Amino acid sequence: MIFPASSLRRKSQNHQFLLLGMRIAVYNFSMSNAEAVFNPVTHVHVPSTGTTGSCPSPLQAFTGTIQPNKVTVTYTIGLAIVALGMLLLTVSYIGLIGLAGYGGWYHIAHNADIMRGSGGGFIKLFLYIGPAVAAVTLIFFMIKPFFAARPQEPSRYSLTRESDPVLFAFIDKICELVKAPLPSRVDVDCQVNASASFRRGLSSITRNDLALTIGLPLVEGMTMQEFGGVLAHEFGHFTQGAGMRLTYFIRTINNWFARVVYERDEWDIKLSQAASGIDIRIGIFIHFTRLCIWLTRRILWVLMHIGHAMSCFMLRQMEYDADSYETKLAGSNAFAATTAKLRSLSLASQFAYHEMQESWRNRRLPENLPLFINVSTNSIPPDVKAKVEEASAKTKTGIFDTHPADADRIRAAQALSQPGVFHLDEAATNLFNDFVGLSKTVTRFHYEHNLELKFTENNLVPQEVAVKESKTQAENHQALHDYFFGLKLTFRPLIFSKDVLPATPVATLIENVKNARLAMEQSKTDVQQALVEYEQAENLYQRGLNAIVQTSQQATTKADATKQTFIPALAAFEQQAQIRLTAALQLLNAPEIAANINEASSLQQEAATLAVVFARLSQAFVPLQELRRKFNAFSTMLQTRGPSSSNAKAEQRISELAPELENLIKQIRESVQGIPYPFKHAREEITIDEFARSDIPATHKLEALYNNCSCQLTRLLPLYHRVLSRLAFIALQVESKL
Repeated sequence: MIFPASSLRRKSQNHQFLLLGMRIAVYNFSMSNAEAVFNPVTHVHVPSTGTTGSCPSPLQAFTGTIQPNKVTVTYTIGLAIVALGMLLLTVSYIGLIGLAGYGGWYHIAHNADIMRGSGGGFIKLFLYIGPAVAAVTLIFFMIKPFFAARPQEPSRYSLTRESDPVLFAFIDKICELVKAPLPSRVDVDCQVNASASFRRGLSSITRNDLALTIGLPLVEGMTMQEFGGVLAHEFGHFTQGAGMRLTYFIRTINNWFARVVYERDEWDIKLSQAASGIDIRIGIFIHFTRLCIWLTRRILWVLMHIGHAMSCFMLRQMEYDADSYETKLAGSNAFAATTAKLRSLSLASQFAYHEMQESWRNRRLPENLPLFINVSTNSIPPDVKAKVEEASAKTKTGIFDTHPADADRIRAAQALSQPGVFHLDEAATNLFNDFVGLSKTVTRFHYEHNLELKFTENNLVPQEVAVKESKTQAENHQALHDYFFGLKLTFRPLIFSKDVLPATPVATLIENVKNARLAMEQSKTDVQQALVEYEQAENLYQRGLNAIVQTSQQATTKADATKQTFIPALAAFEQQAQIRLTAALQLLNAPEIAANINEASSLQQEAATLAVVFARLSQAFVPLQELRRKFNAFSTMLQTRGPSSSNAKAEQRISELAPELENLIKQIRESVQGIPYPFKHAREEITIDEFARSDIPATHKLEALYNNCSCQLTRLLPLYHRVLSRLAFIALQVESKL
């Protein structure tokens, strides 16, 4: 299961950062279908195990009024230019359809002379019929997006005035200050997000029929002052009547052009297959048609980017306008603090979803996702936090950005020098009648309706346990980083002996630990360079495996020879790591050392169990890596072959790889067979072999093999690193007492 990244209303760039950043999304003027709304009246509410929040006095903390923003000349001119530009783009698109039709008709009507005379029958037919066929096909492909089915809107979980009266009174007060219409519906979800939208899409655009969506992770992590500022920002959009409605149309047109340019459906696939699967004399017509379609889409690509660039200017102005309302309500200083918190929560959501991917392999999920995301802020490595902050400070607003950069927004907010009219540091969760119970309910709703997971109560981990496990995972990841001085042995195993080691004096073990650690630290620079070179050779090796042409496959031989030159340096580092880890775990059982370690007895039992597991996983590591390489090649061949099974070379390569993959899976299973899975799992009694087996239904042999390979890799390789990180954590606990 792939979990989506969460989003925020603040967005410094119009693209998605990976590990170092986040998708920070804007309010969304979505086109809604028929509503599918749940609320505490119609949906089963999960009782809270905590206390019911109560806050009788947040309204009393409001002081003063907010002056509405004046419409600037720049904003008005920008609005007019964008409106005109989007209209011209729409006319251009319709004009292209008309031009294609007129061109085909004109050719047929005025160039019939091409068919006269004798000889060259096929060429004449192509010159006369080809352009007309291309025009008709081109028109079809340009109008078919009008009839494409829209994706079904997700179900929503909504609150009512009866369920959360304090929250609605809070919303009413802010709308009154901002002079914005009240939302017709208030939804909650598990995203790091706050958004404003037309409740029923196009049918709501002529009325103030608006919906507000509140991300519960925001509420979990904010004070009332910060949360009030976020709401003021969204209600600031509500006040942008004409601008908001125009934005709806702009986004609709932009999305339309994007669909025309990028979206490919069954008709596109059929056209491509037809071009390669029929007689060349007929295929040339299809290829000519595809060329016309490609050229048209390139023209539309240009129009799309022109429209996007024009609309982005107005969207950025709207964001500045909405920011000013947040600043007037909560204050300029609070705006900067909220921006930093939103950035941190967004990054935490990335880590939280990554941990959920890991835990779902064990069929376990946190029962309170908003709390889990907030706790994950403590799991973000300091160096990652520092890089995100550095990148945010350096980011400049670009012409294609729908939102200004954070630094620009903060400067604009500070320039307003607003003290704010609402200052209350109580938890925003107190605005809700039962926030803990609501979070649990919406978490289940999110798993079921958004992620489409099949789960039972046995799969849900109590929030206390989930928080503890998240903290443990963060400690283990940091320990792995520290133990290996930031080096990542991605493609190389750390071999761990399962044999009973001879008794060694404590003094000797201590000396072994210190000497091995010093050797690892001193060789760090050389090993880092070797790892870079080794990884490049590994990538070359993979490209050779992925190739169909035999000459390209020879790259694997060259890459393998290159890797051999770096193995001595890596092997020496790995040997020192093995000596260090083995000695530390032996010292854990020495009474004079264990007496100084917290929970030594528990760590001893855990280390004994994990040592056996890690020894078996070490044996499986080499065939796992070979499985990874050949599975990548296998996947490439399946894609190259395509659904028609017409690529003979790809078919031959698949037939060669399939038995090799089956043999590797057999070796891996033999290595871990009968070993109990060392961590908590929804199935209490499970072996590592069972854990790694595919539970995905398959309709044929190749699909079953694909699923089996995927499960072995996505479950056992992370398990290897998880066990190693835990052993590294235990070893560092021992080393800290030496």
